[in-house]
Amino acid sequence: MTRGIIVIALGVVVMNICFGQGNQTNKSTKKTTGAASFKNDVFPIIKKNCLPCHAEDNFNPSELSLDNYELLMTGGKNGVPVVPGKSAESIMIQKLGPNPPFGDPMPLDPKKKKDEPSKKKLSSEDIKTIATWIDEGGKKN
Repeated sequence: MTRGIIVIALGVVVMNICFGQGNQTNKSTKKTTGAASFKNDVFPIIKKNCLPCHAEDNFNPSELSLDNYELLMTGGKNGVPVVPGKSAESIMIQKLGPNPPFGDPMPLDPKKKKDEPSKKKLSSEDIKTIATWIDEGGKKN
């Protein structure tokens, strides 16, 4: 009888592992719960979505260049976009939301008409990655 219980318990453990209910780490959970890296997590988002307008060689009214960590932390006409440890107070996060404190929400959609809302938005996962990085101190890591 004891041997039968052990066999059944072992079968349940094997099924949980095979069907992903064991101690395996979910990739999306790992990214949002672990330390966010500027180089590996944040800068790829900036490069894809922000550098088309906010490159040092481009003219942009905010005078904010995001080519690298140093330029980001120098800021532009409206101040430094990152308040380390405080994503909710950071202009960068506020500008990614629907009602920024000034100007249009980012990223801008170059194809939108003047009186239309922008259809180009960062995914909630990308915004969460940037916010996590800021909340963890906005380090050059």
